[in-house]
Parts: sequence; C-alpha cells; structure tokens
Amino acid sequence: MPDYRTFFDRDYIGAWDLPGDVTVTISKVEGRELISAGGRKTRKPVVWFEGKEKGLALNKTNSKIIATLYGNDTAGWVGKRVTLYPTKTSMGPETVDCVRVRPTVPPEKGAK
Repeated sequence: MPDYRTFFDRDYIGAWDLPGDVTVTISKVEGRELISAGGRKTRKPVVWFEGKEKGLALNKTNSKIIATLYGNDTAGWVGKRVTLYPTKTSMGPETVDCVRVRPTVPPEKGAK
C-alpha cells in the first residue's frame, strides 16, 4: 500500500502535521478534485483555516462531525472553530494514521 503522505503532504493536513489537539478557525470551504491512493479521482470538500498553509481534505466522518456541530451549509462553517487531532483508523487490513475532528464545539478563544 502506498505511503499516503506522497499524495497529500504538499497541500493537505495529515496526522504527521499535528503535535496533538489543535484548535483552528475555518476560513473557507471549497470543493476540490483529489486523486485517491488508488489513483482514482474524487471530489471532496477541503476546509482551510486561519493562519494555516494547509487545508484538510474532508472524509465522510469529518464532514458529518462538522455538519453536526454547525449545520449542512458549508458557508455557515466559515468563522467556526474545530479541534483536529491525530489518531489511527483501519483501512482494509492495515491501521493507518489519520486526522479527526473532535465532536464538540471548542471553547471560545481566551475562555477557561
């Protein structure tokens, strides 16, 4: 199985980019055509964050979590905060690194 970093390193956040939980503010959401590890083209939403160079290509799990937090209209996600964290998931017979969105709204900046 290929190393997924070769496909996403340049533009998209991977688990290897996160030191742990990272709370970010969504700056834009756009549809992008991506090439999967198998070479297949797919269209996915990509979420970009204030002050970050890389976006997060959303899978179904992360899309559903953000939609549960903020609604299905992706335009309404702009300005909202989410917490990303690195973890592992099963992909076929292998366990691979991945990024997940915490299913809770993070506290406002400066809140204790």
